[in-house]
Amino acid sequence: MTAQKTLNRAFSQFDSCSTLKKDDCELQVNVFSHVTNEETLAGLIRRAKDQSALMIYTLSDPELRSKSSKMCELSAVHSVDLMGPLLDGLSYFLEEAPLGTPGGDDKIQRQDPRKAVLSSSYYRRIEAVEFTLKADDGSAPWLLKDADVILVGVSRTGKTPLSVVLAQQFGLKVANIPLVLEVPPPKELFDPCIDSDKVMCLTINPVELKRIRLNRLERSGAKQLEETGGVKTATNYADRNYLMRDLKNARDLARDKGYTEIDVTGRAVEETASLISELLTQKLAAKNIEFEGWVEEMGGDVDALATSAKSEGKD
Repeated sequence: MTAQKTLNRAFSQFDSCSTLKKDDCELQVNVFSHVTNEETLAGLIRRAKDQSALMIYTLSDPELRSKSSKMCELSAVHSVDLMGPLLDGLSYFLEEAPLGTPGGDDKIQRQDPRKAVLSSSYYRRIEAVEFTLKADDGSAPWLLKDADVILVGVSRTGKTPLSVVLAQQFGLKVANIPLVLEVPPPKELFDPCIDSDKVMCLTINPVELKRIRLNRLERSGAKQLEETGGVKTATNYADRNYLMRDLKNARDLARDKGYTEIDVTGRAVEETASLISELLTQKLAAKNIEFEGWVEEMGGDVDALATSAKSEGKD
């Protein structure tokens, strides 16, 4: 009943539907519990499409949650994922992958995860999340050779949350490396065994980057004053000239090494993650590398995408 309680709280913010019993509220809420397979989920999405309904879901299984998002998008059904962002945030904060099993209601006996029958893609996601947390923020450069994708970029381009979403939703092992003017990237990034096709350089509009960095400085200002005994310290972190050089340094590296540049300005993390997953699939297709798992995960056609990638000369 988690979604229904949250929905009722949300309704209270709208005059016309602060209570569903009002005469002028034309909305009807239908609750469907124990959705545990793709067939049931697909049926509910078709029903939502037929009724032009909004679909709100709290799915614990990451595979079902990912498929729900994709099927809703393909069916043009407006949807809201209440559980996904929270699980992703907790996963990063706790440095632990979620179980992916239903729970929360005292009347529902939680399934023993050791006895649960889980799909191979579920275990792939668990492994990917654990890897990604270890390789966050350049903390384990020796893992770069084992990563499915490597994110590089200047500070505040969203490398960490994007890494978690790629691992959680697409089962990709992600390492991310911060690019800092004063600090050279780890030598492992330039190892010949690292395929440049799997390195994505995140870029952003300098105006947006300055805004984000200023907000970051404001949030950390109180702590900084406390640590310096009330004495303000100068920083060029959000200085326009500095961040322009910061961005140029990242772009120059990407173009010199042949990394793919991804502009994250105005993009949701999930949107950027889907774009990166699709780009990786196309690159693998063009190289005749095994990639069926990723394509099927995205609901695509393996042969069609391979033919398309080769004919368009994507690399």
